[in-house]
Amino acid sequence: MRARLALPLLIGASVVVTAAPAIADDDAPAKSGDRMIDSKLAKADAANKADAAKKADAAKKADAAKKTEPARPGEPVPGSTAMCIDQEIADRLAIKRKRRGAVDRLFVKQGRHEVSIDGGYYASDLLSGTYIVGGTYAYHMTDETSVEFAGWWTHANADIIRALEDKRGTVVADTYEREIFAESLLVWSPVYGKLRLGGSIVHFDLHADVGVGVIDSNTSRGAAGVLGFGIRLFMGQAFAVRIDARNRTFRQELLDEHFLVNDSAVTAGLSIFLPLHN
Repeated sequence: MRARLALPLLIGASVVVTAAPAIADDDAPAKSGDRMIDSKLAKADAANKADAAKKADAAKKADAAKKTEPARPGEPVPGSTAMCIDQEIADRLAIKRKRRGAVDRLFVKQGRHEVSIDGGYYASDLLSGTYIVGGTYAYHMTDETSVEFAGWWTHANADIIRALEDKRGTVVADTYEREIFAESLLVWSPVYGKLRLGGSIVHFDLHADVGVGVIDSNTSRGAAGVLGFGIRLFMGQAFAVRIDARNRTFRQELLDEHFLVNDSAVTAGLSIFLPLHN
């Protein structure tokens, strides 16, 4: 009985033993492939880590070289406060050096007419100083150039002649003889700007005058050369205050003698520009 039972058990055990290696043989290829993939991934990770480590070492060496490298004379150390301040100063200088664009004039003279009434002080070479009054008309071809026509009236304040008359006992001239000037000038205004007067900003221009004129008086008749300069202070778009200094060179006769004189005058006046707007 026992022999009969043992025989089937032995047969079953042999079957189990022979089946087990077959199962193991079926799973072996799959496990082997997974191991190969894992090894390749591990190698790739190791290579990436090595490259990252090399780059990090190179960056550290470069930073160390920059820190240990001595700064040039007068050159701020990178990252220092001096470098920041120098950069700020450079930015400010760059803004200041930036060229400004053309700015339109607030007072335009081109194509306009200017009429002025003036008065001032007249200084004569041979006679005494006195007052002078007159008027001018100018046409402005551009903002820089214009032609001007002027007429002036003054008189011969002959204190010197009175002294000579007293010594000689004779009357040699009229001590209140009128003098009339008529002039034609070319005016050039190269400078236009602004200045602060009190609490307001005033626009102005500077001009130079050159021209010729004629004189009508008992002591001189003939041509005269005129040279001068002046300034205009603009008020709004239609009015200006002008101040002029002019020198007139001409021949003058006194006590039967002829002289080449340089008479000067300083005048101030009010100008109106037509049309009344730019």
